[in-house]
Amino acid sequence: MTSGLEYPWWLRITHWFNFFFIILLFRSGYEILMSHPKLYWSDDAKPSDVWLRVGDEERTTDFDKEAIDGEDLWAAEDEIDPPSSLISLPGRDAIGMGRHWHFWGAIGWIVCGVLYVGALLISGEWTRFVPTSLEIFPQAWDALVAYAQLQIPHTEGYNALQQLTYFGVIFVLSPLMILTGIFQAPVFRAKFPDWFGTNRQFNRSLHFIGFVAFNIFLFVHVALVAAHGFWAEMGKIVLGSEAASTELTIALTLLGVAIVIGFAGFATWISLKRPYRTQNALEIGVDPLLKGLFHHVSFVEGDDRPEASEFARVNGKPPRNDEYRTHFENDFEDWTITVDGLVENELELTPEEIREMDKQEHITRHDCIQGWTYYAKWGGVPLSAIMDRCEPHEDAEWLVFWTLDEKWEYSEDGPFEEVDDNVPEFYYEAIRMDKAREPRSILAYEMNDDNLPIAHGAPYRLRIESQLGYKMAKWVTRIEFVEDFEDIGKGYGGWRDDVLHYYPNSADI
Repeated sequence: MTSGLEYPWWLRITHWFNFFFIILLFRSGYEILMSHPKLYWSDDAKPSDVWLRVGDEERTTDFDKEAIDGEDLWAAEDEIDPPSSLISLPGRDAIGMGRHWHFWGAIGWIVCGVLYVGALLISGEWTRFVPTSLEIFPQAWDALVAYAQLQIPHTEGYNALQQLTYFGVIFVLSPLMILTGIFQAPVFRAKFPDWFGTNRQFNRSLHFIGFVAFNIFLFVHVALVAAHGFWAEMGKIVLGSEAASTELTIALTLLGVAIVIGFAGFATWISLKRPYRTQNALEIGVDPLLKGLFHHVSFVEGDDRPEASEFARVNGKPPRNDEYRTHFENDFEDWTITVDGLVENELELTPEEIREMDKQEHITRHDCIQGWTYYAKWGGVPLSAIMDRCEPHEDAEWLVFWTLDEKWEYSEDGPFEEVDDNVPEFYYEAIRMDKAREPRSILAYEMNDDNLPIAHGAPYRLRIESQLGYKMAKWVTRIEFVEDFEDIGKGYGGWRDDVLHYYPNSADI
């Protein structure tokens, strides 16, 4: 943004791709943020510990953990503040689709950044951004004072303030955003429970602060481009020189902006109009990548921490069908777990038989796709023990957990028209055999040394340490072993995957 500064072709190209992916990340990131628009510093924070709330509606946190009247039960889904599609991608409370877009935006942005930094190092252009003397700090202060006085510092190349700012954005803020995004993955906490960097809420808060910092940078950056002479500066970034044709610069700039805005509009439209086709397209490449990076990371021995959190959010409303209410009135004494499908021995496990099996207990963190967390002590039967009894066939690759959860809050006056005949009547989730065989994958019937509360899935729920909470089906009544799930529902591996376009079958991040 100063005289005597020329831009090579690779810098100009990566600049435009960076702009494209940043817009994609900002819009999809806002969609994810507003699914739980509260920020904390601790993984077991109470609602009162929030340090920042985005949005203008506060929700009550009072609920009876033994309540069965779901209409009166507060749940985390009640905290969602659906953003406008004009701002977020795609909008309308579609966190699953937002995550799809966010992952693609992150991959594109990181690839673009790696190429950019690599070209900086190879070409020697890095000297424009990397400070080589402590004198840069008083010089940067002088430049800041000049800008505050509405004056333009005149230097050959970037002035000291610009150099420090670009260095901070490229080599500090950008890596921070990448790391704080990755550190939110439950697999990192599962593998390194005592590592400071795996505090999900801390990293989520830093990620948000980085998001704000990027927005401030972009606003100030554009303002300074205008202050230095907008079209002359754009001539450098579009055509490589401030002496370039103004008419051509204007035309190419408007074309570039139109492409970005046009794609933003198309991405929103196709996501809302054709969600399943969009989901299938966005999964190409991303799902295998995430599985390759995170699926094999599982657990460590021992508890994550010595005690459970004081507060544990719930998500979803308890079933209100007659069958579940009858079980509730009988204290679940006649509730059995059916184990069938591709197995040698079909089972009908009674409460007595389940409690006679080896019991496993551990304190670990629950990670919701919305972003909230809590620690709880879970007790139950290892899935491996059930598998040893039923002896799955060699071609059985998935366990499907069927429940009595009819998701009435969505099917009755709910916002999702996709709840149709192609979706099973009751909630289900599919997990891979390798996840089920992990030592800390259990069918839980206790929480915090007490019977599992109604709101958390009584009498039985699935618990897997290294995956997101929506895979951990509650109110489980049947475990079916299958080769694949293509013929179940819409073939995505779970009720939420079928209906809400959450990330399918792999919930490792």
